[in-house]
Amino acid sequence: MAIRRFYIGQALASFTGLNKTLGELTEEEVLACLKLEAGTLRRSSVIDRLISRAGRLREIRYTRQLKEKFHGTSTLKDPQRR
Repeated sequence: MAIRRFYIGQALASFTGLNKTLGELTEEEVLACLKLEAGTLRRSSVIDRLISRAGRLREIRYTRQLKEKFHGTSTLKDPQRR
């Protein structure tokens, strides 16, 4: 998937911009933001927020994979399998 530079720019412009944009970013984009911000070594609060979001996105993806593996199908495709 391609990284949307516009969203990354918005996210890293300010902490407010980060909070407004963070829900729209993919895991790949969050990691790209994290690399850029960590390279500047200046805003630890932004880095901490990005780490939290990356962890949450990874958790969601892993949980989805486990459900597909052990339920045999995605719960999104079959809402009765919960």
